[in-house]
Amino acid sequence: MKHHRPRLITGEVWPGRVLRLAEADGALVECETPDGAVTVRVPGAVPGDALFVRIGHVGQHMAWGKIERLDEASPDRVEPPCPVVLRCGGCPWQMVTLAAQQRTKQAELQERLGALAADALWQPWQPHARATGYRTRALMMTRRVHGRLLLGFFAAGTDDLVAVDQCVVQHPKVERVLHEVREILDHSGITTWRDAQRPGQLRAVLYRLDSRQNDGLLTLVVSHEAGLAPIAEQLLAVPGIAGVFANLQQAAGGAVLGAETRHLVGATVQTVQLGGTTFELGATAFLQTRHDAAEAILQTLQGFLPEHVGHLVDLYAGIGVFGLALRARAAQVTLVERDGAAVADARRNVARLAADNVTVVGEAAEAFAGKLAALQADAIVLDPPRAGCAPAVLEALAAPGATTHLVYVSCNGTSLARDIALLAAAGWQLTHVAPIDMFPHTPHAEWVARLERAATVATVAARKPRAPAKRKPAA
Repeated sequence: MKHHRPRLITGEVWPGRVLRLAEADGALVECETPDGAVTVRVPGAVPGDALFVRIGHVGQHMAWGKIERLDEASPDRVEPPCPVVLRCGGCPWQMVTLAAQQRTKQAELQERLGALAADALWQPWQPHARATGYRTRALMMTRRVHGRLLLGFFAAGTDDLVAVDQCVVQHPKVERVLHEVREILDHSGITTWRDAQRPGQLRAVLYRLDSRQNDGLLTLVVSHEAGLAPIAEQLLAVPGIAGVFANLQQAAGGAVLGAETRHLVGATVQTVQLGGTTFELGATAFLQTRHDAAEAILQTLQGFLPEHVGHLVDLYAGIGVFGLALRARAAQVTLVERDGAAVADARRNVARLAADNVTVVGEAAEAFAGKLAALQADAIVLDPPRAGCAPAVLEALAAPGATTHLVYVSCNGTSLARDIALLAAAGWQLTHVAPIDMFPHTPHAEWVARLERAATVATVAARKPRAPAKRKPAA
């Protein structure tokens, strides 16, 4: 029998019960109508709220609404620090206490892992630092409105720009630099991209601060490079900008950044210190969005890996942060990365650090995976993109001789749980999980998972000393 879905009408107001926080649009709320209960997405709702919901858009499979009246606030509700939080959509959980955010994220991953998480040791959340002013990397969209150039973010699921004069989660130094950048770009008269029918030049600005909170690199995402030289010279004079670049993106949609980045003026690389190691990297190279969280990941890796490693393989290595920071405890380190610019950064860092025990392989992880068994690596670190590991990588790790220690760093709990389930079927056991709050006020987190061969875990358990059996008193 076909399930009956209650009919909702735009403008109706119904009492609601908040089911849970959602990955988009804030929270899922069950509204009680005379026709039955129906789930509505409601930005700003918090589990534990007693509220009424005004129905907004009604789609074929989902409806959206807004809080019409809040009769009783949840004990987990706080005042959001951002005035445009409900329009921007970038930090949809700002009205929820940090503790409740973290509980929700961990419970969702535990649910996805199911029985695989039962015997794992879950570590406390890191880092414990502030949940505002933490982002050291900012990517902001641009648009001219009534002649004025604005910086902001697209509203969730749209290309409607929400102008943001002050982003509360971005580092104060990042904010100061971007304010001056906006003024210079505004007065330059540069046109801004809107869509394929209105293709202006400037699409976005990317700024990344170094870990000393001193200088950074600025990248202008543009459709073409013409006329940027004098603008770049003005931007270089802004305190906090060491170099200026142009990233060329001519595609009508898709990723914000294009494949080609050109140096315009100033420094050609940026210096960042992590885990006691100094790295040089290009303007658009991948690096975690907050440095204290990146440090927490490195500290976790140090605790999850053996004190002495014969051969450490860092798959999906990027510029080589993990492998190079851990090189002192390994006789040999292999960094595997497919992106050409990241490979160049990794090789430059190996040369700078005189890391003679580190080899950089410019190859996709899935292409390299077939060589893992022959390498006889003692430990492997994985840090794949959000989609997770390629099937060929998981197949190679399933082989008995691939390695004995595996640490998986992930920014996506869904793909992490899927990959761990596949590895568990091949004899791996999840032993530890460390949550890193890389993105407070959002549904996202960074996870560091430690896995060992099930046979190894069983052997270690068998070797644990047991309390001697109590002797029966003599008769």
